[in-house]
Amino acid sequence: MTRTTPPRPLDVASVFPELAGMARTATRLHPRPGAPTVRESSVGGPLLWPAGESWASCSLEHDAPFKLNTPEEVRTLRRIRAREDWTDEDHAEVSRIYAGHDPSLLPDGPHPLIPVAQLYARDVPGLPFPEGTDLLQVLWCPFVDLEYREGSEAVQLRWRRAADVADALAAAPEPAYVGTYELVPVPCVLHPERIREYPAAHDLYPALADRIARWEKDASADYRDDLSVAQGWKAGG
Repeated sequence: MTRTTPPRPLDVASVFPELAGMARTATRLHPRPGAPTVRESSVGGPLLWPAGESWASCSLEHDAPFKLNTPEEVRTLRRIRAREDWTDEDHAEVSRIYAGHDPSLLPDGPHPLIPVAQLYARDVPGLPFPEGTDLLQVLWCPFVDLEYREGSEAVQLRWRRAADVADALAAAPEPAYVGTYELVPVPCVLHPERIREYPAAHDLYPALADRIARWEKDASADYRDDLSVAQGWKAGG
């Protein structure tokens, strides 16, 4: 299935020529729920992981201020919430899952990381893969506020040459519990699309950002929503 970004309502670089040198090409991933395999690019899908290689883990000390859930409970909750009609059993199961488990049950680390994305070079042209690699894998820890753990082992990358993985791991280990169910991605297949982007307004020089803001008052397009950064999952840009 082809997913496309609506055409830009105008070429903003023709109005503000200094933006031309700031343009970047990105690949919108357009993830949609599905059943990707290890030989496909995906979000939240299985990784082409060598059977003999230790799984990525996080040994950081984790505070769990909220109730815990198991990964399977997260998946169960999503299946129930996708239904139009709930049974009494569904309501009871949702209540039980929302009640969660006591944070004291969180075992000592290290905790297995959760697959976030797998990108083959063929699907994201222009992404700067290290020489000799054609596969990028991204994993993260579902216990932490990732925004404040930048550069830590809570988020890890693996660059691989897919042809080198002859014997792939059959099933990835999962953490016993997760502290943030939003960080457990739904398995999705991708529909890559090449797009052109300009920097977000807050990344521009103040004088240019101010000019664009004044221009927007009389323009038929909004720089943030219509002309600059594409929304959704993407690589590059």
